[in-house]
Amino acid sequence: MNVILTGGFLGSGKTTLIRQLAEYQILKGQQVVIIENEVGDVGIDNQFLSLEGFQVKEIVGGCVCCTLTGELTLAVNKITAEYHPDWLIIEMTGLAKPSSVLDSLKKYGQGIGHLFTVIVVDAGRWGELMEIMPELITMQLVEADLVIANKIDELGDGDGLEQVITGIKSVNTGAEVMALSALGGIQEHCLKELCAHAICDQPLCPAKI
Repeated sequence: MNVILTGGFLGSGKTTLIRQLAEYQILKGQQVVIIENEVGDVGIDNQFLSLEGFQVKEIVGGCVCCTLTGELTLAVNKITAEYHPDWLIIEMTGLAKPSSVLDSLKKYGQGIGHLFTVIVVDAGRWGELMEIMPELITMQLVEADLVIANKIDELGDGDGLEQVITGIKSVNTGAEVMALSALGGIQEHCLKELCAHAICDQPLCPAKI
């Protein structure tokens, strides 16, 4: 089972990415299960995903990076035993710090072939978020295998994207960076490369970075 752990601050576009990624994988004949984490008691994103026909396991009432780490691991192991999916996509809450989730999954997760971390960044608010909450954004970025600079359509000029990518690389020099606008639809070749990268750490094409 290939696991994609997805994080990023509130409003960065995680659910939009996950919906399109899962849809792409399903169209390719893959079985996909999504774990959705919400801090509140009702998972709004989960309701949308379920209505669109995806298999969704909801974890609410806390954050999987702290109080619900055990529950997440149990959910992953149950999904492995009952569904044997090709892909498991975990969406963490926007306030989550991925390190504890990764530690728990690596130690106690069952049936995990590849574990890949994707952090979604709101490119349009990059400067604002790094000024307001640099510690949280940095803690998310430092664990990323791939950083998606989303909402590039909201950048005013070409220099803006370069500044975002430079900022990301200053935090995590080893992460790949993919720039796109998920709301307008992620191109198929980007989804294909993301999946290939998640399975075998294949470098992304430099033209897409």
